[in-house]
Amino acid sequence: MLRTLVAGLIALALPLAAFASAVVESMKGSAMAGDWPLAQGQRLVAPVVITTEPGAQVFLRFDDGMQIVLHESSLLRIIDFRHTESGVTDRAVFELLRGAARVVTGTVARDNPKQFFFRTPQTQLTVERPADFTVALVNPAYVKVNVGTVVSSNGWGTVALNAGSSSVIAGSAAAPASITAASMPASASSAMSNLGLASVGAPAGGAAAGAGAVAGGAAGVGFAVPAVLVGIGLGAAAVANMDDDAPSATPTTSHH
Repeated sequence: MLRTLVAGLIALALPLAAFASAVVESMKGSAMAGDWPLAQGQRLVAPVVITTEPGAQVFLRFDDGMQIVLHESSLLRIIDFRHTESGVTDRAVFELLRGAARVVTGTVARDNPKQFFFRTPQTQLTVERPADFTVALVNPAYVKVNVGTVVSSNGWGTVALNAGSSSVIAGSAAAPASITAASMPASASSAMSNLGLASVGAPAGGAAAGAGAVAGGAAGVGFAVPAVLVGIGLGAAAVANMDDDAPSATPTTSHH
């Protein structure tokens, strides 16, 4: 009977594997996908919520080549991710609600920049071209742009953040303000430094920023069939708890 059940799961999971969004390329410490422990090699399907425990770090590689490195004590919602060969329906929507993350964009952002959204409680970030940027939430939000141009849009207005800049955004109605690394709080500075060491590649269609050694070791490789099913189950659960994935309206003015 067990053999029959496993065979049935395999038959169900294999055609669904094509819809997976990302793979856990490497990780250290403990992390969760919804209510399930995350494992290296696991495939994920949007929508899903990823959380990391203290001391943990997770490296996600998406099917379009995008890379997201999630810092310890973080919560990232993968709201929507679609990538096909034609690129017609490509879309990527994320929401960082706690902690810090480094984002290196892939072909979705390169070919459909208006369909890439990375949200925080303080602002919505989009890109004009391939980009590599880091966000640390310490309430306010701190944004460091390593490569490309990142556009911040919130109740204050819309402003472009250029490569080499670091900014602080105090709230959803506040303008981004330039800040030096020395002026950042220790928690934000530590997260930025840690994520800056992650061994990431260049954004699709862009140049690479400097990168150091991979941060963290590996966990055991997950079994592929349960990973796919877990991702789908988590996605269904996440839908019930999240708002619709349409981008929130943002002003087009550059300032008040």
